[in-house]
Amino acid sequence: MQSELKKILLVYHRFPPIAEDLKNAFVRLGFNVEIFYTTDYEHWFYQRVIRNVNRLARSIRLVKKGTDLFKSHPLNLRNYVGSNFQKFYSEYLPDALFILHGLPFGESYISSITVPKIGWHLEPRDDLPYLARNAEAFDIYNSYSQKDVDSLVGAGFDSRYLSHAVDPEKFHSKSDVLKKFDVTFVGNWSSWRDEAVMTALEVTSNIALYGGYWIKKSAIPKKTLQQIFKGKEIIGTDLNNLYNASRIVLNASRFPGSAGLNMRFFEVLSAGSLLLTDSAPELSKHFIPDTHLVLYRDCRELKIQLSNLLRDPDKQDRIRYAGQALVSDQYQYDSKAKHLINQFNEILKTKNAIAI
Repeated sequence: MQSELKKILLVYHRFPPIAEDLKNAFVRLGFNVEIFYTTDYEHWFYQRVIRNVNRLARSIRLVKKGTDLFKSHPLNLRNYVGSNFQKFYSEYLPDALFILHGLPFGESYISSITVPKIGWHLEPRDDLPYLARNAEAFDIYNSYSQKDVDSLVGAGFDSRYLSHAVDPEKFHSKSDVLKKFDVTFVGNWSSWRDEAVMTALEVTSNIALYGGYWIKKSAIPKKTLQQIFKGKEIIGTDLNNLYNASRIVLNASRFPGSAGLNMRFFEVLSAGSLLLTDSAPELSKHFIPDTHLVLYRDCRELKIQLSNLLRDPDKQDRIRYAGQALVSDQYQYDSKAKHLINQFNEILKTKNAIAI
């Protein structure tokens, strides 16, 4: 019978630094925490041989799409990550396991683990069989998508809604940074995001654009794109400075109406910037439009809202201050860590009751 939680093992990528932020929050609560970074275990043989051979075989149709010719090879990504996880786990011997964004390896690697296990899915995935495969090894499976939660609960899983959070030490107001851009957009290209940025360009050309695939895929005229595109990636202090240097941060989902609030909702507001965003099903759980942020439903409304905001600095300030106050009060990683500890203790209590 397990008596209490002292050691927690987190499993995730190095970027974005969600695991690092959670670890710091757990440590502040007095727990011993280690992180197993799955992205540290990609063997050169997988990178240079397995991946390329699989890609070639699929491209010339020797095998069906999705087929892995090296499925059982010990250096294949899933197997190599899994075996290193087993070694890491056996050396650390945690009292609780927390895995973010689905299983980076087969469920067999954790199905025999008896300590409390919680998962947290952080990408929209309208695919119940996929979600079920990820969820079945866990005692509780959280998701930032209410749609995913509803699907899993309907299938008999203990799934719960859990939003992103923010570290205020990384995203905060900076009084010494001047407003340089009317609009900033940070995110990889999608057709809907392309429309949103093109609509913003009808209002102002003073835009900073960051993200992948824009140069290759965007329909924005080449000359204009070259003027506004600042880079494929911006993170950490530079990202916080960018938000502080922007009058308005524009957000657009990968496609209209997609579920789940991405990290920008919390990071932008924590930085004290104004967020102009399309809607998501979960938005009303957290924010009030025109109080904490500004909402648009289509490109026509985006153009109207952006024009009005740029003409009204007082409204910008009123909304961004309210948004920052809300996030600072309710959506820091410290409160998220406390919530997860309550989930772990709930699981532990149930397991102990069964063991009696």
